[in-house]
Amino acid sequence: MSRLIEGQARYFIDASKYGNVSRFINHSCSPNLVNHQVLVDSMDCHRAHIGLYASQDISVGEELTFDYRYELLPAQGYPCQYGVSTCRGRLY
Repeated sequence: MSRLIEGQARYFIDASKYGNVSRFINHSCSPNLVNHQVLVDSMDCHRAHIGLYASQDISVGEELTFDYRYELLPAQGYPCQYGVSTCRGRLY
């Protein structure tokens, strides 16, 4: 998850070895969550947290999803087979 802001360094979270419960949230090309940079205990962007927020009403028992692909990055990574009209064909 990342918010790429022009002129700022790019930071990424690699949750393959360590992470919190958000590492189990799946990808969707029509997600119900969006991510935003959140500053906690400091105004230092290098120590930012990532917050996940509902982008629509979410029903009890509905899977939480967000879009893994960063819009500013070229299409690469794993093929997406989600199948909705908004699908770009690649996860990231």
